[in-house]
Amino acid sequence: MSPAKIIIHTCLIALSIVPSTLAQTKTPTPLKPNKEEIKAYCLDYNWAPTSRRRRPFANPGHWAASNPAEHVAWYKAMGANVIQTFAVSTNGYAWYKNSFAPEQPGLKHDFLTEVVKLGHQENMKVFGYFCAASNPLWAKLHPDLSYGNPTTYHIPYTDEYLEYFSKSIHDAVKKTGMDGFMVDWLWMPSRKSTKGKWLDCEKKLYKQLTGKDFPGEDKLSKAEDLAYSRKALERCWDAIRKAAKTANPDCIVWLTVNKMLHPHVTNSKIYKEADWLMNEAGSVKAIQKAKPMVGKHTRLITCLAVWNGADASSIVPEALKEGIGLYGFTTPKSNSGTVNLENIFNKQVTELSGDSKSIAVLARAYKGKSEYAIWKNNQFIETNDAPTFRLSISRRGRGHQDTAHIKKTNDNYEITINTPYNWGSAVIKRKNNKWPESITLNLQNRPNIAANFPHFGINNGKTGIKIQTTDITNSTIGEIDPKIRTRGRLGIQFGFKDDGKKIKIKATKTKESIKITIPNEIIKENPNSLKFTWGA
Repeated sequence: MSPAKIIIHTCLIALSIVPSTLAQTKTPTPLKPNKEEIKAYCLDYNWAPTSRRRRPFANPGHWAASNPAEHVAWYKAMGANVIQTFAVSTNGYAWYKNSFAPEQPGLKHDFLTEVVKLGHQENMKVFGYFCAASNPLWAKLHPDLSYGNPTTYHIPYTDEYLEYFSKSIHDAVKKTGMDGFMVDWLWMPSRKSTKGKWLDCEKKLYKQLTGKDFPGEDKLSKAEDLAYSRKALERCWDAIRKAAKTANPDCIVWLTVNKMLHPHVTNSKIYKEADWLMNEAGSVKAIQKAKPMVGKHTRLITCLAVWNGADASSIVPEALKEGIGLYGFTTPKSNSGTVNLENIFNKQVTELSGDSKSIAVLARAYKGKSEYAIWKNNQFIETNDAPTFRLSISRRGRGHQDTAHIKKTNDNYEITINTPYNWGSAVIKRKNNKWPESITLNLQNRPNIAANFPHFGINNGKTGIKIQTTDITNSTIGEIDPKIRTRGRLGIQFGFKDDGKKIKIKATKTKESIKITIPNEIIKENPNSLKFTWGA
């Protein structure tokens, strides 16, 4: 077979290798969830698009013009079988007409009720949403029963609040016909607004639940606080579940938690009674640890979200293998209240980041396709030109991410990495038995910005190459000393056991790009992966 060449264009770097014969390329194995798998998504109306780092809740009525038919069509295009939308969102207003809680101001449609009807016609389950520990409307109407109105947990679970919360849940389940609802933020209130001081109403609740007078903030032990917190949360859970099941015995109560192994909820009746339980933090390992704590009927779900940093390319196949349900959510960026899927589906997964990448991977998985399937004629189609390697680019927190386009012509790969920065790192892991015959890494910065990457390195865990891009053809190769570690913006870098030796490499440098052909020495022992870094 003819030699293969991989060209990695980065708006920052590019790479090229030269070893053995490329193994026969095979069509990727599709990711096939079984028919009962949970394939869920949420267009998140809790929030409104904003550039602020800590967003406030969406103002009442912000998404009120949303069209139920367009909404359901969006989920159908995703391949979802579960729509998670809203009964009452975090701002305290309802998404259906004639509701117990005040409806969203300017609500154009009987939104939730119509989404349920249309979703059922498409054989999709429809879930609403309730937030347990936050409700700005409640806080406004009952300032003595809430720790202010911050965008976080602020409500103690008093009798008055649980009565209101229960009636709201019962009303929504009864009137809309939804299959169930998600319960979010089932946590104890934050008391930052009072600098740790307890409200009188919660001191009263403490005595009600423990049989003892509140000892005072400075005398309350951790054990006492834990015991009280568990009682308060379980009592709230009882109220939620009773309200749901009395309205509809088959109502599915879906609990999401962002700290799956928190002592307030572990080994509690909450976990045992939940119909669906989701780890919003995304870790499948944490879900596995919680498995012994849940009921026999409980379905487990993982979550893909920008805040938790979960990588869809690894989480989705892992969850499918373990029989764990899938879910993701994003805040719409347009007035339509949806997200333009065409702009996402038309791109390779490696060209996307954040919620867009999650949507791309989930949509393919929901339709039984691999992440390498291409969008053609309004459907995903598997391709024989899928890469023989997996490219993973280091994540950069919640900011702009590096992305990459992979192009294959005959046996030649071209990888273009676009980056908003002049430093970064990535890993290439082979999927076949052998590396391609040649890999070229082409590193570029953003258009019209000079390439400024004074250092470049690549290693296979044992051998490393260091390149000073000021003299790009002269490089140093050597055996990595595991005892030597240097730190920088790229994390832990490698050092040599000795001074290494000088080698010539094939490389070119222009004002806006650097191209490096990686010597055969770095892959002659057929390592599983190569890590490359660039920048300061």
